[in-house]
Amino acid sequence: MASRSDVSFYRDLLHKQVVDCDGHPVGAILDLAVALPHATPGVPAIQRLVIRPHRVRRSTPAPGPGEALVLPWELVEALEPRCIRLRQARTALTPSSLEAGQILIRKHIMDQQVVDCRGVKLQRVNDIAMGLSDGTLHLWGMDTGMRGFLTRLDDPWGLLRLLRPLTGRLHQRLISWDLVERVEPARGHIRLRLSRDEIRSAIRQAPASAV
Repeated sequence: MASRSDVSFYRDLLHKQVVDCDGHPVGAILDLAVALPHATPGVPAIQRLVIRPHRVRRSTPAPGPGEALVLPWELVEALEPRCIRLRQARTALTPSSLEAGQILIRKHIMDQQVVDCRGVKLQRVNDIAMGLSDGTLHLWGMDTGMRGFLTRLDDPWGLLRLLRPLTGRLHQRLISWDLVERVEPARGHIRLRLSRDEIRSAIRQAPASAV
């Protein structure tokens, strides 16, 4: 069993470049699709990549104008520091589609309101904590804390690096995915299985890497 590698959706995946097995550009990550378990708690795995295609003169597949390219996660060879590398050549890629029951991480989870089992509002989702193990990317938790918020700040002058003595003391406020009962895209809610007080005691406080 390979060791788990922690991944931040916003920092490590969103807008990351996707290349084929020969290093040719395919596009950039727009979103990721997952099917969340409903009957029982669980740790779901990413099933689809949603990609903004790289425009080339001749390309297969060739989505129409404004269309995203959807590929199965099984085509991912590796998550590299600068890109996501696929197993196939660009011309051999076969697009797939989203399936019934799949939801999108960026569209349906990021920035959504977390509520407890009674509908009491808690925090909004600032980032998604994931874990890569044996080639599979799992959703481990929702970061609703200040570190997740700081991760998303546009920082062209490197100001956050000057704040490392402070941010290093901050913790991720992670709500584990096994506490999620269901995602309600129409209402913009993510409903948990526990009450507010039970969730507070269940939230794992873990130091995060420096911003």
